[in-house]
Amino acid sequence: MAKDIINVAESQIGYHEEGKNRTKYGAWYGMNGAPWCHMFASWCANQAGVSTSIFPRTASTDVGMQWFKDHGLFKYKGSYTPKRGDVVYFKTGRSHVGLVESVTGNTLHTIEGNTSSKVARRTYSLSESTITGYGTPQYPNINSSAAGSTQGSSNKKKTSAKELAYLNSILKNHKSAIIADVTDREIKETNKLPDGKVLVLINNGKDKFFLPVNESMTITEERKCSPGTAKFEFKYERKYKVEEGNAVLIVVDGVKRFYGFVFTRSVSKDGMMSITAYNQLRYFKNKDTLVYKNKTASEVLKIIIDRFNLNAGTITDTKYKVSAIEDNMTLFDIMQNVLDDTMMTKGIIYTLWDDCGKLMLQDTSKMIVNGCLIDAETGEDYTYKTSIDSNTYNQVKLIYENKDKGTFDLYVTKDSNNINKWGVLQYLEKIDDPDVGKLKSQAYLKLYNQKTKNLTIKGVIGNTAVHAGCLIPVLLTLQDMKISNYMLVEKVVHNFKNKQYTMDLTVSGGGFSG
Repeated sequence: MAKDIINVAESQIGYHEEGKNRTKYGAWYGMNGAPWCHMFASWCANQAGVSTSIFPRTASTDVGMQWFKDHGLFKYKGSYTPKRGDVVYFKTGRSHVGLVESVTGNTLHTIEGNTSSKVARRTYSLSESTITGYGTPQYPNINSSAAGSTQGSSNKKKTSAKELAYLNSILKNHKSAIIADVTDREIKETNKLPDGKVLVLINNGKDKFFLPVNESMTITEERKCSPGTAKFEFKYERKYKVEEGNAVLIVVDGVKRFYGFVFTRSVSKDGMMSITAYNQLRYFKNKDTLVYKNKTASEVLKIIIDRFNLNAGTITDTKYKVSAIEDNMTLFDIMQNVLDDTMMTKGIIYTLWDDCGKLMLQDTSKMIVNGCLIDAETGEDYTYKTSIDSNTYNQVKLIYENKDKGTFDLYVTKDSNNINKWGVLQYLEKIDDPDVGKLKSQAYLKLYNQKTKNLTIKGVIGNTAVHAGCLIPVLLTLQDMKISNYMLVEKVVHNFKNKQYTMDLTVSGGGFSG
């Protein structure tokens, strides 16, 4: 592992701060603008996969040095010859730290951050007066093998029979649980045009009033890691006192469609005030630290709801239990991680969404809107997109930390043909059970070793029941491709203009066929 951390440091040589101590290392740590020499060292350790139980994660040289002292891992200058991967601590007019690259004779070679405002190599005599001593991380050795070691270990976690069955089912004949042919269901024709009547109610403490909004408004929702957003404008008058934090209720054709809070307002020269409001998923941009053991995704969501005083609706029991340490993560990322783990193990996609002021967590396969048929007659235009830029991997590397042996066992599965076409697109994950390392890496490759596909359809007849994460029936012929499936709504924009109500949809899945 020592070799890994120095390789990471070497890859950063020449990186220059943006000015005033602003670096990617500070942004990663959460203290951008502070002296960054130890943040650089901690960042390198993190990138190399070194646990914080081996290498301290800190921005302070004093804290870092004390950590090594407290663990009996600090060696004073003159009593020890440093090794590659050690941490050298300096004390001059200010504290400083570097990573030991090598020692030749009496010369110390280092790689340091925040030296002349950049990452650079430096050399010193081992008797250099400014050197205090060395932190000596106890890096484990790596045993790299495609097959990996499956010897028993005290930190080994046995994979459940259900997870094994799911992994095997992927390799045999993977098919997403949310896909179903539209012929299996009763589809309602989308032939009735909505009235597009919109009411916007503002709650400003004691004052409640309807806003005479302009003839243009949008409500936007995305399935992952984004709050619902409403944007509208109105002619400003004193009687319409709208402030940040005010509650906003939007009713469309008699149906409550959006509930959120004003976050941004601006006024133009012509007296028009523009408002941006978000639903309560906006608070999932908050960062927090959450340590949990044997919790389901639904239980993790309830912890977040209680901690941040949010409102809950229907929260489905996701059943699969997960343990994790989420440090300095957005609430979106915390939830997405546990939902991804659940999906990979149970084969079920759950959607977190806001139903007009209530947080919902539901099985996507049960969120079907049959009253929104997408065909050649109901959409004005479409764009079909394929990509390997996101969620596509042609090499899967899984890592098991064997604490008994002090080694890391690697399980690697790859598609050489796609690597030749696309380059290496690698998925990396730490696992708890080496017995399924090979099986899991093969299953993951089958899931991710393909292009992602999505379809954007514009000008669809508006439907208040359609939200990000639901399934809608699609019957389309796209050049040489035919779609006859339910598809997952990744993003929806509800457009209200001149009393016309339409939607722009981005959908995925559904088994494109040629």
